[in-house]
Amino acid sequence: MTKRQESPTSSTTLFSLLIFLLSTVAGARFIPHVCSPSSCGDIEIIDYPFRLKTDPAGCGEPVFELSCENNKTILEFHSGKYYVKQISYDDNRLRVVDFNLANGSCSLPYKSVSVAEIIGDNHYRLVSATYTSFIKCSSNLSDQAAYRLVPCLSGNKTSVYVIYDNYIISDLQGSCSFISRVPTVYQAVLFPSYDSILQLMQSGFDLEWSIGCWDSSFSYDCYRSGQSNANNIPLFLYML
Repeated sequence: MTKRQESPTSSTTLFSLLIFLLSTVAGARFIPHVCSPSSCGDIEIIDYPFRLKTDPAGCGEPVFELSCENNKTILEFHSGKYYVKQISYDDNRLRVVDFNLANGSCSLPYKSVSVAEIIGDNHYRLVSATYTSFIKCSSNLSDQAAYRLVPCLSGNKTSVYVIYDNYIISDLQGSCSFISRVPTVYQAVLFPSYDSILQLMQSGFDLEWSIGCWDSSFSYDCYRSGQSNANNIPLFLYML
């Protein structure tokens, strides 16, 4: 009995089909999730790479997650809490303002920000910003130009001062100690008044975002976070 031989055409067709199926399965993981932009209050478009906590899984990047509280868009940045005032997708920038300082009332920042934390951040960096620092002293300071008294936080033999455009506090007088620090939009003003500093803090500051990482070595943390570029192409493809 003669064995039936498989035709070359059939083998080629089967092989091509197998390659197609394998490439489809392998490529499916890189197909972007089709998502509609979200909105919250004044921020009408919350789109990739950002996502709201209530968005479906696969929409936006987890490290760029925002929340919507009382119709306000909130960014949690190094344990601090900030209102998002504006998102510019053309410039890759956010304008944010500290949660406690947003309404211009007399208050300390929601959380003190470490300069080292911000410098070492892989996904955000400050743009045209400086720092405002708060200190408390058990006696009045003689330098009333650089150190501005915060009347509503002072009393009970303790004076609270604010310093603009200075985050080095090693030269504090012995009766003083550091309280808190917040990024602030930079303006070339020498020794502004307390009211001016308050207005600057209320206006917020800009953060520029990177979907990859600022560090050109692409650290392990960046890989682990599942970062990709705007076209959802894996980072390792850029290293080939």
